[in-house]
Amino acid sequence: MKVVGLLSGGKDSCFNLCHCVLQGHEIVALATLAPPEGKDEIDSYMYQTVGHDAVHVVAAAMGVPLYRACIRGQPNNQGAIYGARDPTSPTNDTHDETEDLYYLLRDVKAHHPDVEGVSVGAILSNYQRVRVEHVVLRPDIQLQPLVFLWQRNQTSLLHEMNTSGLDAILIKVAGIGLGERDLGKSLRTLTPKLEQLHELYGAHVCGEGGEYETLALDSPLFQKRISIEQTEVVVHHEAAFASVSYLRLSQTGLVDKAQYGPEVVRAQLAAPPLLDPLGHATLDAIESVPLAPLDNTIPSTLAQWLPPLSVAVRGPWLVIANLCDMNSTVSFDESARDVFARLDSALRTHGYERTDIAHINVYLASQAHFAPLNAAYRAYFGAAPPSRACIALPVGEGARVMLDVVACRPAAQRERRSLHVQSRSYWAPANIGPYSQAVGDHGRIYMAGQIGMEPCTLDVPATPSLQLALALQHQRRIALAVREWSSHGHMEGGICWLATQPDRSWSEAVARAWHARVNDESPSAYAHPHAQSIPDEAWLAVDPAHVPLLCVYLGRDALPKHAAAEWQLTASMPSDEAEPAEAWHGTFVQHGVACTYHVLAQAPHSCGVAVLTPTDAPDSLDEEAHRMLACVVQSVHTKLLYRADQGPESAQSLAARVHRADVAMSHIPALGWSWAGADICGASVGALVWT
Repeated sequence: MKVVGLLSGGKDSCFNLCHCVLQGHEIVALATLAPPEGKDEIDSYMYQTVGHDAVHVVAAAMGVPLYRACIRGQPNNQGAIYGARDPTSPTNDTHDETEDLYYLLRDVKAHHPDVEGVSVGAILSNYQRVRVEHVVLRPDIQLQPLVFLWQRNQTSLLHEMNTSGLDAILIKVAGIGLGERDLGKSLRTLTPKLEQLHELYGAHVCGEGGEYETLALDSPLFQKRISIEQTEVVVHHEAAFASVSYLRLSQTGLVDKAQYGPEVVRAQLAAPPLLDPLGHATLDAIESVPLAPLDNTIPSTLAQWLPPLSVAVRGPWLVIANLCDMNSTVSFDESARDVFARLDSALRTHGYERTDIAHINVYLASQAHFAPLNAAYRAYFGAAPPSRACIALPVGEGARVMLDVVACRPAAQRERRSLHVQSRSYWAPANIGPYSQAVGDHGRIYMAGQIGMEPCTLDVPATPSLQLALALQHQRRIALAVREWSSHGHMEGGICWLATQPDRSWSEAVARAWHARVNDESPSAYAHPHAQSIPDEAWLAVDPAHVPLLCVYLGRDALPKHAAAEWQLTASMPSDEAEPAEAWHGTFVQHGVACTYHVLAQAPHSCGVAVLTPTDAPDSLDEEAHRMLACVVQSVHTKLLYRADQGPESAQSLAARVHRADVAMSHIPALGWSWAGADICGASVGALVWT
């Protein structure tokens, strides 16, 4: 892939370029935005402007052309979301400084029409990443953002920079403990001080809190080294503890060097391992189970799949379940557009808009419809789209697409939170469809389904056990990335969709993956490139045995990219005053139904799984069973699983005896299901999963 580098001249943008080359990409041009003439520093929200007087020297040191433009806009949109959430609505972003990047990259594309990617040195800044992605993915630019430093552990990353051949100096200081005497000093020299400031004040060692900015004097990609020959210190702002000052670079030069280029990058840098320590422990746990091979057979007798529409309002929540295409004689594109038109109508009927949607489950008759579905999806959703899971169901002739939609009225006291990463990185996959990795509102986080793709390439490994471990690692990293949304958050539960026939070995592997822990309890167990302040093993924030988890078997090719497994989870985002979460499980009998359940509840939300089996035993309801039934009645959304070769009637009949009719219920055919680690529920007729 030919790549243009967004360049500030600092360590992050230059080091990300090195990782682009490490991944086999070619840097063909650099692009930068500078303050208006006569200004050195304009405190842009989006761009590093200090050091702009030396960016041209960085391009010369790399031996590639530099495209430069002036920052003319203002940071008018300072929100977490950039762009219109409804693509049919205009925005007021025309004069925002982000739009200057659009015109710059359009110029680059005019000169380099074969450019396919853009290198961005973002580490933690969602503000910057969201805006860059919004610009570079526009139809007339269509560049793939490459953000290989994203979510990296800053201490690990700084030491990697210091040992890679990157040499950078501080050219601006704006953080406590840093002053004019530190300007011009190298990062290697200042690393001990930066780590000490982190221990004392929580400062970011890579400057992600705005503590400092840098200029790279050398890197493995530089054909020549930059020499600083004349500087001037400028005091930008005086303060008692964190004055702001920077270097004006009056004169620079270039010095010949012997070694540079891709070979030097490969010799001095290494990509982080695909699995981190907990990911390796997860894989080891899975591989301790002899997994049954993926079965490519599908039962010959399958039920018709055309469930009734089910709609319910629960407080601020609206659920529209079983929204199907109604005409199988037209093209799939027409069917998909018709489904979204009907969704719009259903939302308006209840006083909601498409921008209120938090999560969608998409069920397809075949994954062959995945690409045309996404085309319709992109036209329907704009910035910060809902999270999504997409599976193909083992259905007979009937509907080709069904939607389950969870919408929520915006909370007055806080903005809806969204994590929508579209960049390639080492962290977790960029979304392969127009959906967010996670959306949080009104105390709940809906997480997108994750399959085991390699983040850098979006390829799916051939080994099913590696896919299962990698997909769970993706969910963990997403959960840790959104932990800032709620200090008391915890995983609630969910489903592990499996593209195979029912088999106890898969159930056991899922359970062992879920309970996996790193054996080494020393701090080094977490000293990996993506370790953050919360230990990896704390990602669930509750005992894993308390989290309801169901394995659902769908048969071959049920998941995108022919994946073997997809994890779909939800998390709680409670208020500070919320009572601790409670977990309980048991079995009761009511009206000829034996209901075995597992619940995790934190008022007003709960997540649970119940397996339904016909029985002749007498009724037996205790206090905990009544609590469980109350959770189902108060649930936002319930999924009813039934045997694909039997039809929904028996399962629906049993569910009606323990389930109130005004709760939105999806009907999902499956080849089987089981508790994680348990035998296949062969005697059961149905299962309920609710949130």
